[in-house]
Amino acid sequence: MPNYDAIIIGTGQSGPALARRLVAAGWKIAIIERKLFGGTCVNTGCTPTKTLIASAYAAHVIRRAADYGVGVAGAVNVDMKVVKARKDALVAPSRNGVERSLKALQGCTVYEGHGRFVADKKVAVNGAELAADHIFLNVGARAAIPRFPVSTGFLISPTAR
Repeated sequence: MPNYDAIIIGTGQSGPALARRLVAAGWKIAIIERKLFGGTCVNTGCTPTKTLIASAYAAHVIRRAADYGVGVAGAVNVDMKVVKARKDALVAPSRNGVERSLKALQGCTVYEGHGRFVADKKVAVNGAELAADHIFLNVGARAAIPRFPVSTGFLISPTAR
């Protein structure tokens, strides 16, 4: 069973920075990533959202070009396949950079898979059992829509119509 000073689960915004700081302090680190390096912000949140917004804004400005005295011949069309390809091309270097930097970090072992607690101070991933006195969770979250009673007259369940 490999032993570490710390295990970090998740490679989102704080995971890689924490790994670098702990390694710089002389700690032996394990970092676990289940899916995409870089977490929500890089892969499905901040970065891709901003690229999509930029494309929408460009279409909006072009459609309003006449308001600024600029002529545009023909209709303005948005090719979502091209918009998505641009988004993917901007996201991939960030994701790949996070992965490369962690895998090259001396004192840090990267595990790709689903980490789960199996005992106090123990995490299993891909059949390996890791142990550490310090375990940091950097796993993000998913939105949950609470159900409310319809009878209140003020709050309505999202599924009630």
